[in-house]
Amino acid sequence: MGRLFKDEDVEALFCAISIIQPDWINEARDEWKKDEELWPLIQKLQKSPIQTILPEIEEEGKIILEPGAVTEIRTRQLQNRSISEYLIKWKNLPVEDSTWEDNNFI
Repeated sequence: MGRLFKDEDVEALFCAISIIQPDWINEARDEWKKDEELWPLIQKLQKSPIQTILPEIEEEGKIILEPGAVTEIRTRQLQNRSISEYLIKWKNLPVEDSTWEDNNFI
């Protein structure tokens, strides 16, 4: 049997629930505990830190990105050249929003 939920779906649901906390949550929690697929994901997400620092935004509404650290380096072959790429962890953004940038960026 395939999975009913993607991790992102459960994360979005849990974030919404953790903010709202309506009365039905206590009742629903008992049902969720019976679900062998859903409950481990909820428990995992409860242990994940929630980002509370919002990124800076320009007047036009674009996020101001500032590199925080290079967390990984890789080399790709493009035609007959080797290109180095760097995994950039951005300040005030979670690790999962890190991006690969090439030498032109650095």
